Parts: sequence; C-alpha cells; structure tokens
Amino acid sequence: MMDATGDQRLVAAASRGDERAFGDLYDLYVEAVFLQAAHELGSEDDAEDVTQEVFAIAWRKLPKIRMVNGSILPWLLMTCRNVTANRLRSASRRPVTTDFDDQGPNVLEAELLDARLDSRMLMDRVEEEVVSMPFLDQQVYHAIISQGASYDETSRALDISIPSVRKRLNRVRSRLKGKLGGAR
Repeated sequence: MMDATGDQRLVAAASRGDERAFGDLYDLYVEAVFLQAAHELGSEDDAEDVTQEVFAIAWRKLPKIRMVNGSILPWLLMTCRNVTANRLRSASRRPVTTDFDDQGPNVLEAELLDARLDSRMLMDRVEEEVVSMPFLDQQVYHAIISQGASYDETSRALDISIPSVRKRLNRVRSRLKGKLGGAR
C-alpha cells in the first residue's frame, strides 16, 4: 500500500492524463478491489468484470474522486460495492422461468438473493456513513466491528485508552442508529 501523499500525487497526475500514474494506482489496489468483488459475488469471473468496471469508472471520475484521509482505496471499495449491488439487483430482476426442468432460480433462491441484496445495500449505507466520521472513530469501528478486535487490542493498536475506545464505539453506534436506525 502507498501512503496518502503518494495516492494524492498519483491521482493528481492521472487526472492530468498520465496513464502510467493510473497504472500505478491500478497495480496498488486491483487486488483489494478484486478480493472484495469476489467475496461479494462468489465468482472470480464476475469479480474480474466488476474490478475492470470499477477502474473504468475511476478513470472517468478521477478529478471528482473524494479521497478519504488522502487515500483512494475507500472510494474504490465503495464503488466496488455499488457496482456489485447493481449487478446483484440486475440479476434478481431477470425473469424466472416456469419450466421446472430448467436451471432457473426458484422462489427460495430469489428470496435469499433479495435478502443478500438488502443486507449489502444496508452495509453500503453503513460504510458510507462510517467514511464520513472522524478518523479514529473509523479505526475503532473497523477494528471492533469489522475485524472483531477486543477493546484492549484496539486500545493498544490505536494508542488510546480503553475508555476512549468505548466512548468512540458508542458514538459510532449512536450515529449509525440515528442515521440508519429505520433503514431497510
């Protein structure tokens, strides 16, 4: 991974049409985007398509990309989630065949796909909200909620007190509940 100033430098150069700088960004983050897409879709072929689409979008939107703490990675991962959600939504709209001998999805599979899509869309909203929070709050959220770290581990990793970890996590939860409490 690159430091924040490196990302900013590469994005600025790529925004001016420097294909080599964009290639460097691609090389740095293609694996992270691919892994997220593969995890969400369960298919390496589909993940490759999504990864290419994410970087095509990035190329078109370079001057408008909002980096987080100087890094383009959160934007790339959020774009990946959106592209993946669109793909899943599109797949769920395809007509179900009535021929039971055919390999079309059954009602249970369609309901499971809808539930996965709803869950993924809610997680996208959560991630969008978390990205707008103060940096340490984001770090506490990711350590405890996403990675399952303990308060003690998080305290040591972020060099803050355990009460501060609790306070920040409570603030994150309250903010998410306030913004997304009734979201479905």
